[in-house]
Amino acid sequence: MEKKNSPYKEVLKEKDYRALLISTMVNRFGDALDAVAFTWLVYQVTHSGSWSAIIFGLNMFPNVIVQPFAGAIVEKKDKKRMIVGTHILRGALLTVFLIVFLSGSVNGWIMALFTLMVTSIEAFNMPAGTAFIPRVLKKENLTHGMSLSTMMSGVVTFVGTGLAGVLIAAAGIKTVMIIDIATFFIAAMIIMTIKAESPKEEQTKAEPYINVLKEGFRYIKGEPVIINFCIVAVMLNMILVPINSLQAPLVSECYHMDSSLLSVIGMAGSIGAIAGSFVLPFVKKKLSIKMMIIYFGMLLGMGIVLTPIAGSLTENAVIKSIFAALCFLIMTFCASLITGAVNIEFISNVDERYLARSSAVFISVATAAIPVTSMFVGFIKISVNTSTLISTCGLLTMIFSMIILFINPVLDMEKGNTNAAETV
Repeated sequence: MEKKNSPYKEVLKEKDYRALLISTMVNRFGDALDAVAFTWLVYQVTHSGSWSAIIFGLNMFPNVIVQPFAGAIVEKKDKKRMIVGTHILRGALLTVFLIVFLSGSVNGWIMALFTLMVTSIEAFNMPAGTAFIPRVLKKENLTHGMSLSTMMSGVVTFVGTGLAGVLIAAAGIKTVMIIDIATFFIAAMIIMTIKAESPKEEQTKAEPYINVLKEGFRYIKGEPVIINFCIVAVMLNMILVPINSLQAPLVSECYHMDSSLLSVIGMAGSIGAIAGSFVLPFVKKKLSIKMMIIYFGMLLGMGIVLTPIAGSLTENAVIKSIFAALCFLIMTFCASLITGAVNIEFISNVDERYLARSSAVFISVATAAIPVTSMFVGFIKISVNTSTLISTCGLLTMIFSMIILFINPVLDMEKGNTNAAETV
């Protein structure tokens, strides 16, 4: 009897996919270093929590505003060249920022400007990267390929986040910034080795931009499944904002512990996300996308509801730490499964001619929920304690899952309006 290879081994046999995976891991490692280093640098330079909040908002802004329009531009461009070009541009911009920093001229305004420029370029990179995936992966390998990519990205993010603090302390912020810059150029060089060819429509004369943009929005409007995926993504991001943004108050007010618990729940969360990505292909074989949202949405809600209560049940720090770690592991495991399944279904079912535009709108709408919800949570937190706010959010998550069960939304492209592309 012939022994079948692991699906992950089969995916890794594809040379172009291996190159894309390595490039993604290199890029995510750099992003992890940057997330810690730049956060530390902003506060060191400005000594202002307000500047930290402003730059956080600017980091989100291009993904909300620029990306839908960037997707239309990217759609008719060579995706490989676009990815390589945006990697190089971001590396070059960060090199200029490093020179300004070393000259002692950097301030809050300059950091805000560079943040806006780098993330605006990233708004072009993301839809290009999404649309490039089907070029290097066969459709039957998409689930395992994307799961492996998410899983390995989680691993390198975990490692990069842990190493960042050590590197800053041992070698200084300048060294970490140089490593971050290098990751962009290395990732670009790896992408250049991929042999995937562009379809004919990307090699012909480009259509007027406004036509491409309007055509994309008409396609999205005609596909209820895309609109429903956007709603699920928005709801998931809104649900996770309180538990992510209130971790410090959660640790202090609910658990009465110090920052060491933040490290514990951070590591547990990373493990949960990695585990969710690993089991996703196997779960997708057993459950439909709708049932995954219902089952794991309910479990996610239960995890959120239970998270604040340990501090009131025991004074034992070890028990509280284990309880918190388990809650975060469950939450990130469920969130990883839901987001992974939605992303795979999205890429698998959207017409490749509209993938860059559709993914740009999808990411933009989903991302917009984060700053909007953060502002709302900040306002509500004035009069509502952390425990009540988080637990209420968990209950709303379970209610949303039950609504999905009863209204039976279209979450399968084959059941939607698959003729939208032809009627545009």
